[in-house]
Amino acid sequence: MRECRSLKPISTEKRNFIQKLYDILTPKERLHAVFLFFLSLVTAFAQAFGVFSVFPFINVVMDPAVIHSNEWLLWAYEKGNFADENAFMMFLGIVVFIAIFFSSIISALTIWAKMRYVMRRNHDISRRLLTTYLSRSYAFFLQKNTSELAQTILAEVKQLTDQYLIGLFEIVINTMIFISIIVMLLWVDTLVTLGAVVFLGGTYVLLNMFIRDGLKKKGAGRVESNQGRYKIASEALDSIKTTKVMGVENYFIREYSKYSKKYAQYNTYYKVAGKIPHYLIESIAFGGIVFFIVFQLGRGNDVITLIPLISLFALAGKRILPALQKLYGGVVQVHFNQAILDKLHLDLVVAEEQTDELEGENKEAISFTRKIRFQDVLFTYEGASEKVLKGINLEIEKNAMIGFVGTTGSGKTTLIDLLMGLMTPDSGQITIDGTPLSKSTVKSWQKRIGYVPQDIYLSDDTICNNIAFGVKKDDIDEERVRRAAQLAAIHTFIESELPEQYSTEIGERGVRLSGGQRQRIGLARALYRNPDVLVLDEATSALDGATEEAVLKDIGKEAGSRTVIMIAHRLTTLINCDQIFVLEGGELIGQGTYEELMQSNERFRQMARMEK
Repeated sequence: MRECRSLKPISTEKRNFIQKLYDILTPKERLHAVFLFFLSLVTAFAQAFGVFSVFPFINVVMDPAVIHSNEWLLWAYEKGNFADENAFMMFLGIVVFIAIFFSSIISALTIWAKMRYVMRRNHDISRRLLTTYLSRSYAFFLQKNTSELAQTILAEVKQLTDQYLIGLFEIVINTMIFISIIVMLLWVDTLVTLGAVVFLGGTYVLLNMFIRDGLKKKGAGRVESNQGRYKIASEALDSIKTTKVMGVENYFIREYSKYSKKYAQYNTYYKVAGKIPHYLIESIAFGGIVFFIVFQLGRGNDVITLIPLISLFALAGKRILPALQKLYGGVVQVHFNQAILDKLHLDLVVAEEQTDELEGENKEAISFTRKIRFQDVLFTYEGASEKVLKGINLEIEKNAMIGFVGTTGSGKTTLIDLLMGLMTPDSGQITIDGTPLSKSTVKSWQKRIGYVPQDIYLSDDTICNNIAFGVKKDDIDEERVRRAAQLAAIHTFIESELPEQYSTEIGERGVRLSGGQRQRIGLARALYRNPDVLVLDEATSALDGATEEAVLKDIGKEAGSRTVIMIAHRLTTLINCDQIFVLEGGELIGQGTYEELMQSNERFRQMARMEK
């Protein structure tokens, strides 16, 4: 269960980046971010103190008489009961060393805390995003490219944490360091400090104003081009067999190159925009110190008296310039990756309105002892004008063997998807023993269903783990695995022809198996869970006639203990069904046994004749 956040609909356009981050992070994550803020404050003070501690030490080294003319140094000298001025200078040197060392330790701890926080957010946000996607309705996935979703989870979340969050922390930490050191320098020499602030700060502000909009546009382009890279690469590799046979490798290479080249160009702009000012400002700052020395000498000031001040400003510059560059770099990172924050806010927070409805999905159990009923069910796919199902009314008795037939586009698969709770009717209702199938009952209902599609998904794992799909390895019942394989007529093949029997690795998507073998493993997977309802969506289309007959015969033996619902590409597959429903153009145009339909339904007879 995800940690609670606001469940009110949120308009992403009206919220600034801070509000969007607030929405994405959980209360605990926000609290950790506040802790890092205060740790950054401590770091800033430690850095400033380390720099400022050098000034009195250099002053005393250059002119020991300063000990007696400066009230603070004199107080420390007298309270410490030092033997002489040399002993006091040694003491100051040790204090300076400790201050600088301490500030370095604090900085290191801050970096560790920052990186730990960011890496954990990579895990937490990607996990929440996967949870959010999996909580969306099946209709959501019909509108999305799965490679884009995978890319967002695996790549863009990492970009958000590694770049955007890091950039924000760099802005906060280095702004504090800059302000702390500047405040102390103002106390030493107000005029010189103000001049340096106006010059250095103004330069970075102008640079930011000049490239800000370009960075945001190119950042959005980077997200789009990265989606294209993932999509083309996924399509090329998923269709490798067809790609090889048709010889279209160069097509995918060209398409990938188009997106990849843009991706490289956008990232080049981003990297250059973040790095170039560093060299420019560093050169100007060094020239500024030289100019300051020449200017003071021109005014007749003694170079000896300038050494402490120059040393202080030189050390301060050594801290300030990297801080300013990191601050500016953080701003560049935030602008460039703004599109990622917008996308994740849309997917994680704005879309939560749809996913939160599923949070209560396991609260209401549903029983199935009598029948499934469709009452005036209508359904239209999003963006389509034509209804796919038009006022469907039918009943399915428990433990019956049911068949659905119809031409392509008649609505068979859509009806089955509705029955399994993958989609919701536009109007009408589906009831199980009189209980409406709804968001609160759908998960309980789906646990009673075993589903075998025409195209079986197999993971790159063992036969055993594919049959017990989604079950922890320690919880797999191997005897049930074998029993399911026997019912699916695949047990003999596994035992006699595979080198490691049920422990044999079958390759990605079962590439080492034939189409019929994959279907039978898919069937065994459904039977392993011993479902009350077994749905076969053209699940035997890749089997030869003899194997299909044997499989259906074994399933038929168990029809008295479970409901079997079949969509078949061969009408003869449905001969033993207790009831067959005929669909045409989204309407139910006939129902009955095979023999009854052959006598009374002309459309059914036409389909039967076409098979001969």
